[in-house]
Amino acid sequence: MKIFIDDRMLRLLKPDEVYEGQVVLPGSLRELRSIVMDFEKDSSVQELGLSSPDYKKLKKEVKSLFTVVKAAGGLVRNEQGEILFIYRRGRWDLPKGKMDIEGRRTRDERRRTKDEGRRKKDEGRRTNFEFRISEAIREVKEETGLEKVEVVRKLKPTYHVYKEKRKPLLKKTWWFEMFAPDDQPLTPQTEEDILYARWFRPEELSNVLENTFASLMEMIMNAQE
Repeated sequence: MKIFIDDRMLRLLKPDEVYEGQVVLPGSLRELRSIVMDFEKDSSVQELGLSSPDYKKLKKEVKSLFTVVKAAGGLVRNEQGEILFIYRRGRWDLPKGKMDIEGRRTRDERRRTKDEGRRKKDEGRRTNFEFRISEAIREVKEETGLEKVEVVRKLKPTYHVYKEKRKPLLKKTWWFEMFAPDDQPLTPQTEEDILYARWFRPEELSNVLENTFASLMEMIMNAQE
């Protein structure tokens, strides 16, 4: 699991995972908190690995240090294989946003009223997946002005840390590769500080990746394969 703080990476390692960088094995939650705080402050350290015999416990404890924010977004392609980017706050980004959890609860409450006692565990998982897809599509449409968008496949989620009102937040973003016809007008959502929405050809990606977020670069490059 890779967690990005600005353009630096905190990497959570599985017990058998090979890693060539600096590795720390925290002995307690208090020590873990101190390690993460020191990493946040010391910008000279670009990458740090955290290891534990219990990987699931390590993930849970790291997440407990932050308020987790859930988001969804899309890597959108057209017929020419171009990728749609938005320009926001000085960097090229992909359309994404926080999921409307409150709206989901309202819809789920109505669904439970109709299907009380019938839902199974796998149905709940499918509902979660479908909700993430619908939220990703909604965010793409709102931020770019596209009207016709369809999901092609699921991509790996990304994690990054930021602060809001001095409160540390860990944003988990679920990503989906999407397709959209390029004969649609693009209208950037200016109220979300988006100045441009633009298609980029594959050969232009190097210029874009020079001015995007480290948390997105690997995901974008893997999606090209």
